[in-house]
Amino acid sequence: MAQTGFSYFTLPHFPGAENAATEPFSARHLPEPIRVRRGVPIGLDFPPTTEVALSSKSGPRFTDFLYTTSRLLLATERVCDLLKAEGVTREQAEYLPFVLKDKKGKVRPEKYLLINPLLKVACFDFDRAEYSLFTGEAVSTPGVKEISSIHKIQVREEQIPTDAKLFRLAEEPDVKLIRSDLLDALKAQGMDGGLVALPLGEFMT
Repeated sequence: MAQTGFSYFTLPHFPGAENAATEPFSARHLPEPIRVRRGVPIGLDFPPTTEVALSSKSGPRFTDFLYTTSRLLLATERVCDLLKAEGVTREQAEYLPFVLKDKKGKVRPEKYLLINPLLKVACFDFDRAEYSLFTGEAVSTPGVKEISSIHKIQVREEQIPTDAKLFRLAEEPDVKLIRSDLLDALKAQGMDGGLVALPLGEFMT
C-alpha cells in the first residue's frame, strides 16, 4: 500500500570538517566495494573483524553518525537499535559492525556499524527532478532511462510503500532516502549528531 503525508530527505551529506570521518571504502574492506552502494547484501564479505581507519583529514568530534566520503551510513549501536525499533528490520537493512582505527592504526573505543539499506523503491519522478541520462553506447538497456547523475531529486510519494522509512532509489541505488518521521525520531533522542539530511529539491552535492 502506498503512503502520503510524510516528507523525504536524502542522506548522508558532509557534516563539516570538525566531525570524525573515515577513509573511503575500498577493496581493502570489500572484494567489490561498488556492491555496498547498490544495496545488495554484503554481510558475508564484511565480517566484524573488518578494519576501517579514520581519514587523515578526520575531525576530532565523534557523534552518532560517522562520515565517509564513500557516503555510506555508519552509525552507533543505539542508532541501529532505534532504526530496528522503528521498523527498519534486518530484512530491510544489514547492520554490520566493524573495527574502527585511528590515524596511527590504533583501535578506537567508539563502536560503529555499517548500515546497508536493502530496500529499493522505484519512485523517481522523471518529470520534476533535475538529472542527466546516459546516452549512446553508455546505455546498457535500450529503451530504459538510465540515470548518470542527479542534480535535484523528486519522488512520486504515491509509489512508496507504507513500511519504507529508510530505502534506496531503485532507479539509482546509490541514493538513500529517509522518511520524516524516522528522522524526527532520531532527533527526539538526540541521535542525529553528524547526520546531514537534505530535503527533496535541494541541490545534490
